[in-house]
Amino acid sequence: MDGVLVDGEPLHYRAFSRLLADEGLCYSLERHKAAMGTKGDWPELIAEFGLRKNESYYFPAYSEYVMEEYAACEGPLPGAKLAIDSLRNLGVPIAVASSSRRDWVETCLRRMGIGDSFDSIVTGSDVTHGKPNPEIYLLAAERLRADARKCLAIEDAPFGILAAHAAGMTCWAVRTEYTAGIELPSPEREMESLLEFDLAVFEGVAV
Repeated sequence: MDGVLVDGEPLHYRAFSRLLADEGLCYSLERHKAAMGTKGDWPELIAEFGLRKNESYYFPAYSEYVMEEYAACEGPLPGAKLAIDSLRNLGVPIAVASSSRRDWVETCLRRMGIGDSFDSIVTGSDVTHGKPNPEIYLLAAERLRADARKCLAIEDAPFGILAAHAAGMTCWAVRTEYTAGIELPSPEREMESLLEFDLAVFEGVAV
């Protein structure tokens, strides 16, 4: 979802920056990029930043900030709605596989007007291991009743690409402002946006 359907990384960056600012601390963009696409490890973050309270305080506070950001997001990224509608018109099963919490994901998708556009929605709330572990992609394929080796994943972050490949999927990457300077681990194709998404591969035409 984040970085593919919606420009979500700035939302998470602002939310965590607000949390640290409450304690007079600064969160760098470079540090945020290193964790993109993961579920996050709160004990590790608390230790790294020397936060004074425990996870039972910070996670609810962060969650509230994130929900506020998602509830106010402006809309899907260029080409996202067209790609979704085109795949549905072709009868191609599609799923969201997001490391974010289910309530964040559902809030974001509703805000963008695409909450009912997917055959399955798999979130970080549904899995034990986050990306780059393939669990979330394998579960998405299972819920679509699809062979993971015949699935195409659309990703924006390195850990997501690694997770998709570990699940046996082909992976195309969408570049965003946040990943412009990051080396991506060998996606089969890179796109500047979903406006470059080529439906010919689903219509039986080699690309």
